[in-house]
Amino acid sequence: MPPLTELLYPWVPKFLRYTILTMLLFIVLCANGAYAGITGDIFNDLGVYQEPYTMALNAVYIGMAAGFIIHLRMAARFTNKTLVLAGLFIVLLMNIICALTNSPVVFVAAVLVLGFGKILMLGEVYLAWLRIWSRKFETARFYPMLYLTALGGLYFMSWVTASFSKAFSWRYSYILIVILIAINIILVLIFAEKHQLKRKVPLYQLDLFGMGLFVLALMLVNYVVVYGKVENWFASTSISAAFAGAVIALLFFVRREITVKRPFLSLAIFKKQNLGFGILLFMLSGVFLPTTLQANFTGAILGFESIRNAETNLYLLPGFFAASVLTYFWYKNNYNGHLLIIAGFALLVLYYVLMYGRFVNDLNINEFWLPSVIKGFGQCLLYVSIGLYASAGFAFPDSLKVVGTLVMVRSFLAPGLFSGLYNYYIYAGRTRHLSLLASGIDVNEPQVLQHYDIKGFYRGIQTEAGIGALKEISGTIIIFGLLVIIVLIIIYVYRKIYDFNRSMRTLL
Repeated sequence: MPPLTELLYPWVPKFLRYTILTMLLFIVLCANGAYAGITGDIFNDLGVYQEPYTMALNAVYIGMAAGFIIHLRMAARFTNKTLVLAGLFIVLLMNIICALTNSPVVFVAAVLVLGFGKILMLGEVYLAWLRIWSRKFETARFYPMLYLTALGGLYFMSWVTASFSKAFSWRYSYILIVILIAINIILVLIFAEKHQLKRKVPLYQLDLFGMGLFVLALMLVNYVVVYGKVENWFASTSISAAFAGAVIALLFFVRREITVKRPFLSLAIFKKQNLGFGILLFMLSGVFLPTTLQANFTGAILGFESIRNAETNLYLLPGFFAASVLTYFWYKNNYNGHLLIIAGFALLVLYYVLMYGRFVNDLNINEFWLPSVIKGFGQCLLYVSIGLYASAGFAFPDSLKVVGTLVMVRSFLAPGLFSGLYNYYIYAGRTRHLSLLASGIDVNEPQVLQHYDIKGFYRGIQTEAGIGALKEISGTIIIFGLLVIIVLIIIYVYRKIYDFNRSMRTLL
């Protein structure tokens, strides 16, 4: 059972209580250190490669996964106010480092630590909100609001940081974030109540070596999926070495978790079928959720700036809101969550169907609103329904470890892997289509070039090659998505028939 202590003093008025908790939840979910809206401005300004900042976007979730898994042990050693303040100070310090450093390595390390620090306070803020939404601590009541804040807040934060970067500089974006974090620290110092622990659990029992192996393996995987396209995957010695290192670190981690008395992550949680199936579903969602194709289309073909890309992503917010309302009432009435999973995948397939017809070389930003709303709807449906399904039936101590595992798969492993693959296939497909277009044009080159300037003509065939590659990948995703939906429907029908036959045997 979660602790029943309140985070804020009882005398704090309700309107102020909800305001403080909302600000804390927004900061803990959205202050990531690496913001998609300004990463392009950062590496362009510093004159470095893009890949370290893509690694940083993934690293925050690796740190969060590690933090979730050990949070209960930290909560048994430190008071709730101490954890919230420590988390806020870590997030504050790491954002300052990200704003000041010119080193990509330091940036990635800071974001990794920031992800871990966020979870120190997330547990207390989560429980405070869960108590508000459900006196019985029913996570299905709070998950819709949680994911609305998490998903909508991240895209809103990307737009805000991109706006500041365009108006001033990307470093000014961090000034705004640091001010917001500092305000939260002041509010916690004044209004948060410190509840002393009855018995403190010593930290020496914490499996720090196991946690180190866990983080090392994931960061090596992070390097492989991000740098794979740049270094030609396993043709590169560094990629092969990183992959081998990740496998070795993972094997040592599994061996240690089996043999050590107090493991960092008990492997017994994977014995439950719903967790394994939930992980599989999140991996499948990674096929549809990466923004790689749309970002490549708007950036490389339409020539949108980072602020325009951020504005385009704001169209996702109405979809998030609609899905959060639907899921709240859906689970309140105890309807079958499997139907939401099917609907979520169907909506994501519909998004790719709509985008397939929009892959042209002249498209207005307003044309993205319908596909984006549909994608936001489907994404939020999947996050809520799969998250509730995968974590169902676990005791509170194990549920945090389950959430940490799901965060690692949902937010890093699945989208990171498929983003890397999509980047590679976009590059390879564009090259192949460009070669085909060029070979066909060379036959009539004298007649063609007299009507077009050479530079404009070259840009034109490059654009057509890029569109061809995007359509090719999108078509493959649509076919795969239809197969996934058919399999999920079959599973749903089979379970209904099985449950019906079992109930009939019980009656007879």
